[in-house]
Amino acid sequence: MRVLLLGATGNLGSRILPALLAHNHTVVVFIRSESKLRNLVHSLAVDKCTIVTGNATDATAIEAALVDNRCNALINSAGQAAPLPWQEPRMQEIEKAVTTAAVGASKKLGYPIRGWFLGDSNDSFPVFAEHGLTYSLLLSQPSQHLQWSLLAPSQMVPASKEITLLSAPRGHGLVSANDTMPNYMTTFLSGLPFGIGIASDMVVNALRYNTTLEDCADYMAADLAKGQSEHVGHRVGVIASGKGKKE
Repeated sequence: MRVLLLGATGNLGSRILPALLAHNHTVVVFIRSESKLRNLVHSLAVDKCTIVTGNATDATAIEAALVDNRCNALINSAGQAAPLPWQEPRMQEIEKAVTTAAVGASKKLGYPIRGWFLGDSNDSFPVFAEHGLTYSLLLSQPSQHLQWSLLAPSQMVPASKEITLLSAPRGHGLVSANDTMPNYMTTFLSGLPFGIGIASDMVVNALRYNTTLEDCADYMAADLAKGQSEHVGHRVGVIASGKGKKE
């Protein structure tokens, strides 16, 4: 696919770029600073991409990047969610710009844009409250123009500090489920009232859902390579395959 990548200088985005190339996607990077990208990602990887400079809050520029390069997919890893519920949402200007651009580009190109976004898997396992706003925004988009999925990892950590050009897909080893956290474990405290049981289960499960940035990057790149996806229109919870539910 021809994929527009936003947020390529972030911890996740810088690993999505080589993952997309390894899966033989054509990559268009929408970025504010090419020099910053080259300081993070091996130049051999950057040289294989088309670079478009712009701001991730500029819907017109994003739409032009999609249309001019005839992209049929995008991954938005730009921005960072507000960590506390009472803080002003920081990602929504970006999310609105990207969704507006995708719908507008789809109308001009005559085909739907396949898109991956980042968020939470369901309302009972929230990491950032702002991700609920992103989910509501995606639900309001016309499916004939934007075929979205919302990847919902818990904490992501780097498998390696070095970001290099991959000669082949690294694989990911993730187990996924639509609209829930796969292999979620409940405890004997689950039935406690006043939300205490839910909170207790969240604490028990929190560390089980740690994944690597590289695994999440490969997961999205591999899904786009399939063409048809079972994740369209869903939040997608993931867990490493070695952290299955104990019987």
